Amino acid sequence: MLKACGIDLTRLRRDVEAASATEPTTGLGHLLQLAFNEAQLSERTVVTGADMLVELFAEPVGRFLSAQGATRYDALVYLSHGIAKGVAADVEADRGEAAYLELVLLNDPYTPSEFVTFVLENVLGMSRERAIAIVFSTHARKRGSCGIFPRTEAAAFREKIQNLAAARQHPLRCVLLPAGGAPARDRPSPN
Repeated sequence: MLKACGIDLTRLRRDVEAASATEPTTGLGHLLQLAFNEAQLSERTVVTGADMLVELFAEPVGRFLSAQGATRYDALVYLSHGIAKGVAADVEADRGEAAYLELVLLNDPYTPSEFVTFVLENVLGMSRERAIAIVFSTHARKRGSCGIFPRTEAAAFREKIQNLAAARQHPLRCVLLPAGGAPARDRPSPN
């Protein structure tokens, strides 16, 4: 995971060893508690070593990672979707000429359900009930359809969602899939 975040492991080892003689380190129990709290917020029941690595970014030792340009967000995106830092994500699965595209959310274990609900309500204008139904569907099926939109509208929604998620440091991702030539009247209503 550290390499995927752009970390030079040799430099990291050198920096940590040089500082360890003079600075206290984060206790394992404290780090485990941070990872457990984050897991609870994301409605997960298991804490992994990767979760603990992500929480290092919030600790003083995280400055060694930050000094190399890595962020907590980089780690979460890699853990959730396998997208390494500096690699362009394939956020538009459709490369064709379909007039309409389906906007599909991809599930991840780190984005809180409350945030996804907020995004669906505020970006797509969905009712709370519809947004919650999509959140549950996304969680159960690992992906959830937000509806079918004209190509430019779908791309604009995807960009707004990705930007909002990145600004809030959540690894939420969505893709655009071809939906054929569905006329506007057949599109699902966001409410």
